[in-house]
Amino acid sequence: MKKLNYLKHILILIAFCCFSISHSQSNKKPIGYGSCENGTKRAIKDIKNKVYKSYSYGLAIKTKEEWEFSKFYKKYMKSKYGILIKDGGCVVNSESKCYSKKMKELIQVQFGKNIFERTREEAKKLYTKAE
Repeated sequence: MKKLNYLKHILILIAFCCFSISHSQSNKKPIGYGSCENGTKRAIKDIKNKVYKSYSYGLAIKTKEEWEFSKFYKKYMKSKYGILIKDGGCVVNSESKCYSKKMKELIQVQFGKNIFERTREEAKKLYTKAE
């Protein structure tokens, strides 16, 4: 049963990555198609506009419990700090990499160097109480 759930999650992630790639073919220019300099500039512009986006990339293998906590954590970060945590898919390039790096630095300046570790612990305590 666990193997079936594990495979189900992997297939969902692969489908998500494929959708992300096909969606990027539209007229809308998503994050990730440009230079490192453009990514850094966009992160600075977003911070000035109080838009906080933390992207993670790659294939995340998680248990059902980890997925559920991840959803809770994303909602917690958005509601308490206005930080939108997003999965950027499987394709990483220089613009998206530089955007994410600069955004993380700026978020840490704004909210404290340990913002992600601290809030993960806060969320774990709240999540445990909510169960």
